[in-house]
Amino acid sequence: MGLSATERERVIGIDLGTTNACVAVVESGVPMVIPNSQGQTLLPAVVAIAEQGKRIVGHMARRQSVLLSEHTASSLKRLIGRKFGSQAVRQMLDMVGYKITAGQADEVYVSLRGESVPVTELYSALVGELKRTAEQYLHETVTKAVFTVPVNFTDAQRHALKEAGQRAGLEVLRIVHEATAAGIAYGIGQGETKAQRVAVYSLGGGSFEYTVLGLRGGVYEIQANASDIFLGGDDFDRRILDWLIFNFAKDHKIDLRQDRTALQRLRDAVEKAKCELSSLEEVSIDVPFIISTGTSEPLHLVRTLSRVKLEELTEDLIERTLHICRSALAEAGIDPHEIDTVILVGGMTRMPRVQAAVQDFFGRAPSFGLPPEEVIAIGAALQAAALVQVATPTPTEQPPQKTVVARSIGILCAPGQCFRLIESGANPPCERRYVFSTTRDHQTLVKFLVFEGNSDTAEENKLIGELLFDGLRAAPRGEVEVEVRFLLDAGGLLTLSAIDLDSKQERNLQLPTSAIASGVTVGSGAGGYGLELRHEDELVRTQQNIERLVAQIQGLLPRAEIAVGASDMGLDAVRRARAAIERAKIAIIRGEPGALLDAQTLLQRTATMLRGVTGSPR
Repeated sequence: MGLSATERERVIGIDLGTTNACVAVVESGVPMVIPNSQGQTLLPAVVAIAEQGKRIVGHMARRQSVLLSEHTASSLKRLIGRKFGSQAVRQMLDMVGYKITAGQADEVYVSLRGESVPVTELYSALVGELKRTAEQYLHETVTKAVFTVPVNFTDAQRHALKEAGQRAGLEVLRIVHEATAAGIAYGIGQGETKAQRVAVYSLGGGSFEYTVLGLRGGVYEIQANASDIFLGGDDFDRRILDWLIFNFAKDHKIDLRQDRTALQRLRDAVEKAKCELSSLEEVSIDVPFIISTGTSEPLHLVRTLSRVKLEELTEDLIERTLHICRSALAEAGIDPHEIDTVILVGGMTRMPRVQAAVQDFFGRAPSFGLPPEEVIAIGAALQAAALVQVATPTPTEQPPQKTVVARSIGILCAPGQCFRLIESGANPPCERRYVFSTTRDHQTLVKFLVFEGNSDTAEENKLIGELLFDGLRAAPRGEVEVEVRFLLDAGGLLTLSAIDLDSKQERNLQLPTSAIASGVTVGSGAGGYGLELRHEDELVRTQQNIERLVAQIQGLLPRAEIAVGASDMGLDAVRRARAAIERAKIAIIRGEPGALLDAQTLLQRTATMLRGVTGSPR
């Protein structure tokens, strides 16, 4: 028998966004987002240090973000779990007013009022504030939570998020993809057995993410995903702000950006106007006494902003989100019209033009019913409630997530480039094989450096293991070939096997999930141990061989059809042969080495099979 609702400890769900965060819980089977003492459900994801040295969080911190930007940290989600040398952090350096520095192990620190603080510690302040909000509302201590993260969060970022939770006094029971949480919030798949595809279009204040969820047999899986962590509602605000500043400068020859107080007041007015335009056709932006020249009466800013003008200012931003959607769908081979349900997440999806663009793109109206700013927290709370059920199924139990590869896994290739063998979004168990060749004359030793990350550059990714392979035959560069096999099992155990195709020697390396989660960043240098993918001329020869095999198979097919007659097995063999030809043509178009090698192997087997059927000589 399960515990009663009063006996079970309640587990909260937390959504930590780039600009806002919120916390939710399930009460009597119904999820709800918890408001703070002022009735606000969204907590600005901003941490600051006041003049007296006191750490402040949320709305109070946000109010000083323009006036005291050097003492106020925002957009911490873009920094947590990353290394200082990463591209995202380097991009952030020029975007924020506060100082970002590197720790001894290249971890990210934020300097506020001369105090250097790890990002994880600042993040824990946000989590702690949400924890206090929940405890004040529930009148009980909360010690457990479910967190949500974007699909492309690395293991290091997830680990840092868990650490922030622990610092705040929370045990993180599970980390759920934000897109999956959105699907859970809408009850997608609950009580249904048919397969579905759900598109989650998430446009928040600081980032955009597009995800396609597949639901089959009660299991969520990621079928497509793409994102831009520097595209969100803040960019829409900035367009309005620039428009107002430009027109004020044209009228009064004064640049409001030079006055921090004026800029803070103007930013608040812009955000309010943008929100109002979701329901109104036009609004008046009125900021009295915005600035004083010192020689005349204070100046006022008064201007009308229409919904049409807002759409004109931001149309390219909306199109950027759709371009990301197109790219993700194309890579996954999914047509927009194959989507069964579209979910909108994030405050910017309240904008009518965004909703219309999404509807036009998918050919169907997106789902409404839940506040887009709260959807993810609601899903996290439902998942949290499901985790504490120990008896019979209840309505709060939700479909599990299917394990996916959060970040691509590959090896270092010369010079300093990563070649991905297992792409992000793949579903374990999965296996990949590729053939590499030596990069130096008389090279007898190879060091395989295994990286995790979606960048093509090694220094942007994380080293999770290495395998030393010696005893290779001394030969000119490119003559010695090594086949690399990556096998990721359902339990998250990664096995790397390397086989010398000359001597058939084999080396193996196993990396359990714990090893993957504790990777460290290294530079791109692999010394003289490097490998490179088969030479370009070898790829050309492979393509030529594929084309020769395709022509050979096409010549054998008419005779094979006659030979097999109407037998089911024979007709199936012919269909497989035609499918192999189409697959080979696609491989040639894409030009990917692994796909070409796979296609060549399949065609060779197909040609052998058809020669056996038709009695043709080799």
